[in-house]
Amino acid sequence: MQIPQRYVRWVVAAILLMVLSSCSVTPDKLRFKMPAPSGSQVKMVWPEPPLKARYRYIGELRGEANKIEDPQRERKALSRLYSALVGLDSRVIPATNLTRPQQGVVDEKGRIYVVDTGQQAVFVFDEKLSEFSLWNESELGIPFISPVGIALAGNLILVSDSEQGVVFLFNAQGTLIKTIGSRLLKQPTGVAFDPLAKRIFVSDTANDNIKVFDLDGVLLKTIGKRGAARGEFNRPTFLSYKDQRLYVADSLNARVQIFNDVDGTIRTIGERGLYVGNFSRPKGVAVDSDGNIYVTESFYDHLLIFNSGGELLLSIGGSGSQVGKFSQPTAVWIDARDRVFVADMLNSRISIFQYLGDS
Repeated sequence: MQIPQRYVRWVVAAILLMVLSSCSVTPDKLRFKMPAPSGSQVKMVWPEPPLKARYRYIGELRGEANKIEDPQRERKALSRLYSALVGLDSRVIPATNLTRPQQGVVDEKGRIYVVDTGQQAVFVFDEKLSEFSLWNESELGIPFISPVGIALAGNLILVSDSEQGVVFLFNAQGTLIKTIGSRLLKQPTGVAFDPLAKRIFVSDTANDNIKVFDLDGVLLKTIGKRGAARGEFNRPTFLSYKDQRLYVADSLNARVQIFNDVDGTIRTIGERGLYVGNFSRPKGVAVDSDGNIYVTESFYDHLLIFNSGGELLLSIGGSGSQVGKFSQPTAVWIDARDRVFVADMLNSRISIFQYLGDS
């Protein structure tokens, strides 16, 4: 005789209830552990010996997959299972990990913010507390659909949503202050901030231009139009602003354009080609403390490093999921400690490298 499924559920639930009855259930805290800079399990450097190392692999950031051992973890898992069995919670609760990370930034307190289109959220990793949280609709009521770009504006955080055609402005606690670019932006992706002039740069990919706003959301000017000449764009994506220069990944023109605010000059680096160091679909761009320029080549799965003059110094990557490999990397960003973060989108992780410089 076959036992009805509902009886099986209740028998299992009763057993679990006895296990859990001696302790109360407390809310989970989202925990993570940053990779240790000096103790990576996989010690990799670029370039390889005997050449002098300029970059060291630190590790990767995923979310709950970077777990800290929790003595209550088994009890919490049983609690979740019990709730699902008896119908208190019908949701499937997966590990809270990155799925399609796009871009990130690190603030002066060491908090790492990563926008993830797959989770429709911003992950906020707090290194000092070894905890992280999510800014999304269920947690903070933030209506993200396709968050793509992120930048710091002093103590404020800018997040672009390519589907909604706006840039959200938040405080450090994730409270929405205002929305910028409504009815002006078609497909905002990259975003950057000029701390001196208090200007917001937004890459409007579908309109093939860069729009410049003030912090009140007033459109100040538009840079560029569709084309292949200097100062023109074909689907620009991520941006970076450093030392009064705006760096634009001009993706379908297979180049990076650099706009100098001081003298108004425009120059380009990179060219279309089939060799390592050439571009096909550059996406992310960033600059380190020595002025080296980093570009993610999403089609060939490389991180390309150029000097300030545009000369190729080094490449890291190639297609794959192993350490030091990428699968459609999107943005790259660099913190005050010259740690290089690469959003390895289809590997659902952030790969982290330490720039060693001449030390």
